[in-house]
Amino acid sequence: MTTVVVQTHNLWGDTWAQERSAALGRLYCARPPDLLATQELRPWSRDVLDAAMPDHERVDDGFPGWQRQSNIWWRSDLFARVGHGAEDVGILDADARLFWVRLRRADGGGTLLMSTAHLSYAGTPIELASGVNQRVPQALRVIEELAKIAGEDEPVLFAVDINDIGVPLWTFGNGGYLDAFSALGRHCPPTHPVIPSGFAETVGTTKSPVASPPKAIDWIYFRGPVRPRVAEVIEYFHRGVSPSDHAAVVAAFSLDPQ
Repeated sequence: MTTVVVQTHNLWGDTWAQERSAALGRLYCARPPDLLATQELRPWSRDVLDAAMPDHERVDDGFPGWQRQSNIWWRSDLFARVGHGAEDVGILDADARLFWVRLRRADGGGTLLMSTAHLSYAGTPIELASGVNQRVPQALRVIEELAKIAGEDEPVLFAVDINDIGVPLWTFGNGGYLDAFSALGRHCPPTHPVIPSGFAETVGTTKSPVASPPKAIDWIYFRGPVRPRVAEVIEYFHRGVSPSDHAAVVAAFSLDPQ
């Protein structure tokens, strides 16, 4: 039985990029996971992660979403890439997709499917105008696409910034997926926003004066022959600066659990 450490992290795009680059690099030098999925990736943060995790590989593909939305890293001594893809599931952002990679295990245990997505923010013009939640149909599309991609009895891991606290979470649960915290009989601590961040902060947004409440919106879901052992929301600062406005979420999973 093999145990792997899986992490998901929304990297906050280009916001305060220069000021928090060192914190991001230090985090991944100190705590490099076996598998990492990212959201709000940019070329600079991709390069920081490459430098911090020299024993890892990632998807190298010409589609712009792999550079400016999401990517997936894996430890090269544990896994080898078999294939990868980016599926349109209706996410309302340029080049946003369901990103996935199929990895062959070095221990001879077959393959697993690692995937990630960043569901649409509630403040998109379509949602503001219609008042209709856009993440529920996106969640249904993710479940549908993963069912097409995954092999029979293949472990599936899905890391997501779900941008919601209600129905989309239930949609994944009713679609056969469980998150690492629920599987361990726990509630997930808040993952956003990281407070204090180390930067000048304001209350409210351009859309409302109401502050964003602490909430759990970053998740690692799974299905198939895989079992979570521990799960954590990482609190990390370098010289008082947070790597992102989202905390990274990490879980250890046993593959082929008995």
